[in-house]
Amino acid sequence: MSQLALFGGNSILPQGYLLEDTWPETLPEDMQAVQDVFKTGQFTGLHNPQVEALEQDFSRFTEAQYALALGNGTASLHAAVAAAGCEPGDEVIVPALTFLASASAVLHHISIPVFADIDPQTYNIDPQAVENKISPRTRAIMAVDMHGLPADYDALQKIADHHDLVLIADAAHSMGARYKDRKVGNLADITGTSIMQAKQLATCGEGGLFTTNEVDYYNRASMVRLFGEVIRKGETRAYNAYTLGWNYRLNPVQAAYARSQLTRLPLYTRQFSDNGNYLAQKIGQLPGIVPPFIPAGSTHVYHMFRIKFDPSQLGFEIHAGRFTQAVSDAMRAEGLPLRFYQFTPVPGQTIFRHKQGFGNGIPWTLPDAQPVTYDIEDYPITLEVLENTRCIGKSGTSGPNYFRNRATMKAYIQAFEKIWENMDSLVGYAKKIDYQPPWSTSALSTRGNWVVMAPGQN
Repeated sequence: MSQLALFGGNSILPQGYLLEDTWPETLPEDMQAVQDVFKTGQFTGLHNPQVEALEQDFSRFTEAQYALALGNGTASLHAAVAAAGCEPGDEVIVPALTFLASASAVLHHISIPVFADIDPQTYNIDPQAVENKISPRTRAIMAVDMHGLPADYDALQKIADHHDLVLIADAAHSMGARYKDRKVGNLADITGTSIMQAKQLATCGEGGLFTTNEVDYYNRASMVRLFGEVIRKGETRAYNAYTLGWNYRLNPVQAAYARSQLTRLPLYTRQFSDNGNYLAQKIGQLPGIVPPFIPAGSTHVYHMFRIKFDPSQLGFEIHAGRFTQAVSDAMRAEGLPLRFYQFTPVPGQTIFRHKQGFGNGIPWTLPDAQPVTYDIEDYPITLEVLENTRCIGKSGTSGPNYFRNRATMKAYIQAFEKIWENMDSLVGYAKKIDYQPPWSTSALSTRGNWVVMAPGQN
């Protein structure tokens, strides 16, 4: 038995070893696609051939009728909320475990996010929790394909249809995945997704894509994308806004890069899924490790690989969060880090705890708005998941940095096996560490005034 690096032994990977792969992978064809844009000298996103071609390519790939390219993923979700017909004071149900953009896109349209707890196995929004959150002001449900696993769309669509709601998919983590032989991007009434550089389908910067099969949703989103106007190709621009719109155009350089990447997405998807499934199968043999769960009929593309740790399976009476922190410390010492992905349920972020929207309590204080409270104790499953799980990798990285490389999977397996061989010493360490749940120790719970750092002061 080799001694853990945490206690002075040799680490699996040497100090300073660069574990993660560069992502996105830029090949000569990607460079050529970008250079071709510069040769044309056409850099506006309005009716640009590359932007329109990306929309056509993505529509074919997802098998959705309509696609729009936008400047970032949050813009695609904002366009989805607007397309759903949400008005000031309307409510959109969002999972308590997600990235902020799922909820802030609702606020951008002066609508109110209402959070629902998650399923303890899939980490996606729980349909029953959604049902319990519906009010007279609910206009839409936003499902998030958390970590790369599609949500339970059949159950969610049944709820949406019963209550005459619009079902929105946030597919920022899941491009390339499938749900019951249907492709992500065509699982809900409307889908918004990100193609920023950390995602499975990546561009050289920021970008977003919107898909739908309904022309009315497409038309509303189109006006949101460009100043509220209707601008038809080949016709004189009228400079007449029909509604409030933004400037959410995508740069043609990023469109060309994304188009080139899209041709390789099926290859990358197989790599992500194969390596993620391999890692899950191997570490799942160790008692106390619960790898990602995949329901029958779904595929997982592992934008995040979240692992649950359960010391009770090992016969130890120790707090699971404390044990999880000890495993994380040991893995970091071995050179194979685990990371948090979110420290608190989204309703625990300051903007929701203090309802700091547009000022004066808006949108929560709008006439006829329903009373909404944001108490993290209302989301016990999310709290448990945040405390007792970690994700593969280090902060600032995501699945594509790791899951193209089988050697990386083997190194993580070796590190977990080494730690499990030294379990008695690890549990002894865990009992002595200064432990608090992540929502208590994160910067989100720091008391005091916030400051804006000037350049050079950080």
